[in-house]
Amino acid sequence: MLLRAEGLFVLIVIGLLLFGWRRLPNAMRNLGHTRRILKAEARALRDNVPPPQKRTIVADPDDVVEHTPDTPQK
Repeated sequence: MLLRAEGLFVLIVIGLLLFGWRRLPNAMRNLGHTRRILKAEARALRDNVPPPQKRTIVADPDDVVEHTPDTPQK
């Protein structure tokens, strides 16, 4: 997401109004820390998913039924 100068300025002003000058650096530090934790947890979830196993379907010739669109299925 790209922010133009006006959008970035508005975000900074809103941040100053909400958090105040003294609490803003600490709030941004906490936000960055939370982002790193979330990113690490998402990576761990993605890495812990096992790959799907290959399945082999075995059918006897008696199990296979020939079906054509002209004949109704039994």
